[in-house]
Amino acid sequence: MSHHRDVPPSHDAARLVADPLFWRALSKQTQDLLTVHSTIPAEVHYLADIRRWMMIQVAIGLHLEHRRDPTCPQLTPKSLFAALDGTGVASRNTVQAFLRELTRVQLVDSVAPKTIRQRAPKVSEKSEKLMQVYIDIHLHALDTIDGADRRAFLQRNPSFLFFVQPEFAKRICRSAAWYDPPETIRCFTNSTSGSSILHDLVLATQALRVDVDDRVWVGTVSAAGLAQRYQVSPAHVARMLSRASELGAIGWSHAGRRGDCWLSAPLCKSYLLWQAEKLSILSYAFKDAVRSFVDNAAPRAMARETQGTAKIATDVS
Repeated sequence: MSHHRDVPPSHDAARLVADPLFWRALSKQTQDLLTVHSTIPAEVHYLADIRRWMMIQVAIGLHLEHRRDPTCPQLTPKSLFAALDGTGVASRNTVQAFLRELTRVQLVDSVAPKTIRQRAPKVSEKSEKLMQVYIDIHLHALDTIDGADRRAFLQRNPSFLFFVQPEFAKRICRSAAWYDPPETIRCFTNSTSGSSILHDLVLATQALRVDVDDRVWVGTVSAAGLAQRYQVSPAHVARMLSRASELGAIGWSHAGRRGDCWLSAPLCKSYLLWQAEKLSILSYAFKDAVRSFVDNAAPRAMARETQGTAKIATDVS
């Protein structure tokens, strides 16, 4: 991928959903995300809410872009709020509180009390590694669909994260289809661990086989079981499931959430399109980021050659 012509294709969400390999790619992606949740539950538990997810993506994007190019804005409450402007994801006070909370889960290094308004919080190495894993998982999903080598490119060029993730973060802020999905999705994703619980439910359908009643059967689902798995209270999960039930998105074969659970076909369709939107955004971000990466690599190589020539000339003289 040394030239622009080698860049893998970008894909629209509708094209991804229609691809026969999409479910396979999405299933593996979902399994990998849930594995990350089980490995570092405190961090993902907190971020598996779409509003916090948006804020962490944009915060790390600002941080990585500034590290790559110091002329770009640093991560501050002001710059984070400005980057999120138009999404309605967070108020200024929410952004302030979010950055303070990130220190608790060690995703931002400690900032002295009462100075967060003036100082630029420092994203921790732990956050950078977590984002590398996150992008890696999703690039692998895209590669599963079209046979490209995006994941291998990132693994060969770790510094490419400084190009692709900031571009991804900027693009998600322009996609209402991602950050403001249908209510049947939002009733999960606007809650702590809600995104992981929704992933879990859809993954449990195995093949999204729709019955004559427009339902996709999941099997046994309990609020207590989900609460234990994702470290939230049973009451918290029950509220999510109750709201989804009111919307006709989920139900059980017997009253009182007893028997086998089902998801509505419209919920599953909305979920697939929502996830496809994220992968679509990443495919376009990757394409633009590779161009920037390659264009930046040429001047660096020329600079190294110039330095080398200067050294040789010195040695000869």
